[in-house]
Amino acid sequence: MTKISLIFLCFFVVTSGVRADLVGPTPSEVYSQVMQIEKEVDLLRHYFGVDQEKKAAIYQGNLRPRHVWEKSYLIQVKINVLRKKIGLPRNEPNYIEPELSISSGMVFEQSQRLLTELRILKKRLGITEQVSPPQQYTGKQSIDVFNRLHYISYQLDVINREEINPNYVFAEVMRMFDDIASLLKMLHIRDQTYPPGKQKEVTPADSLAATFELLAEIQRLQKNVGIEQTDFSIFRKKEQVFPSDVFSLVSMALAELQTIKAYSELNHYVTPPAVTHERKKPNDVHQLLRWTTRMLRQIRSL
Repeated sequence: MTKISLIFLCFFVVTSGVRADLVGPTPSEVYSQVMQIEKEVDLLRHYFGVDQEKKAAIYQGNLRPRHVWEKSYLIQVKINVLRKKIGLPRNEPNYIEPELSISSGMVFEQSQRLLTELRILKKRLGITEQVSPPQQYTGKQSIDVFNRLHYISYQLDVINREEINPNYVFAEVMRMFDDIASLLKMLHIRDQTYPPGKQKEVTPADSLAATFELLAEIQRLQKNVGIEQTDFSIFRKKEQVFPSDVFSLVSMALAELQTIKAYSELNHYVTPPAVTHERKKPNDVHQLLRWTTRMLRQIRSL
């Protein structure tokens, strides 16, 4: 055996047995970091001369870390909108391998990525002001972290002077479409669906209802294999529905779909990145949501 081979063998033996007791930050610790994100966004808001705040709904419910993680992904999307507006190339928002359950530690990791991205923006814009040290919190839950991120997301809309439109929603639904196509292939199910007819008059409320239908199919499969389900009724709206509401619920559906992928041993299939789309309308989103639901209905059991 050569010296190089011996070194490689020793390295493999050592690293293949590596185990670690991971430290899991609590939701309160994550909340503390999210408040730092809010402070950084406030600095950007003042830099761009935006004094107004955009009110955000406060949700009451039992959301899980995977849903908070998805909300942080949406903030990455909006940071990219700002990057493009100030002449910087967009960074690909990171996405992770599917798991049955995401820990608060993964959300903590996301908070650090968001803080880094915002501090990079400050540096490029010449903002030297620093935020105050983080405050310590106790008794926070995942829903509290979600609500703060939801508020931050809305403030980025104000800074960007641009709200989520059907182009962004369509891109996220396409990611689910690709996920389900891979799931069908893995299960050896031949996709026999076709796109439903595109309706002429479609509102965001119609797309929100279609997303709930898609979620119902995902939850049917979750129930089929004993995966605990989440009540998403807090996202139903009686008043006016905006594309951002659809965007948010689509992200929740995508989070739930990851549990199906993980159960089906598609653990190493990371959801593909979003592709930029142009000139999409609510009826394009509505049609794609209904088609995606048709595809998923072909899976009777896992």
